[in-house]
Amino acid sequence: MVVFPIMKSLTRRAPRGPLHPVPPVVARAAVVAAAAVLATSGCGQASSPSGTSTPAGDASASSATSSATSSAPAVEQTVTSAGVRLEASMAVGLPQHPAGNGIRRMPGLVVEYTLTNIGARPLVAHDVVPEDLGSATVPQDVNPEHAWVYVESGVLRLSKQGFAPARGVRFAAAPVTGARALDAGSSLTGRAYAVSPPTLDVPGDSFEAPRAAVDAGVKQWQFCVQVGERTGPLRAAPVGGDVLQAPTAAPTGGDLVCTEPGTIPVA
Repeated sequence: MVVFPIMKSLTRRAPRGPLHPVPPVVARAAVVAAAAVLATSGCGQASSPSGTSTPAGDASASSATSSATSSAPAVEQTVTSAGVRLEASMAVGLPQHPAGNGIRRMPGLVVEYTLTNIGARPLVAHDVVPEDLGSATVPQDVNPEHAWVYVESGVLRLSKQGFAPARGVRFAAAPVTGARALDAGSSLTGRAYAVSPPTLDVPGDSFEAPRAAVDAGVKQWQFCVQVGERTGPLRAAPVGGDVLQAPTAAPTGGDLVCTEPGTIPVA
């Protein structure tokens, strides 16, 4: 048996969404959070231990699903930034793992992507989004398709990234998010899904994140993923597979690799 502590934010959290402004933060003394005992054999996520595979499932099946639910062809994009090549296929499709976090069994916006480290430095992709960034462990029920959804400069963004803690918020332990190693010359694949029409989906008020509602008039979208330098060892996440625990931090500089804006397809 392996014991992983679950450390929650010491400040009161408000529900997600644009209708819940950040409440005043009152400083408190640190408390001891409850511990969760997880059996390592019982941590289930749809991923394989290979560093070049994705927790989102088989890419060929994803393509078939996307094409079956959209009359428009998928938009293919390839962008290169800071030693990383992002290849993305953007279309209408169905989720493969319908669950919480707004992921329903209905057509939505789907991105299937491949990240390749074309540089010489070991990197890490922050592309496994947990349900709750306030926890010190990545939960067992992580949905590998979940992406954050918000509008940036008038463009709808489906993004797999970290967010900085909100000013004045204290944690009993530094929060972590899910990541995967991206060694020099290696690749990994993944999938992102968002409901359509899109709605704001960002972390709770313990973190700095966009809070404006997604305007129904937004016409363009893009996919982004945070990739940064791997500066030290990372602990394996309790979900198993190739998922690692990485400190939660907002992307800086060229850490956020994004496709070019394109027209949002109609689901």
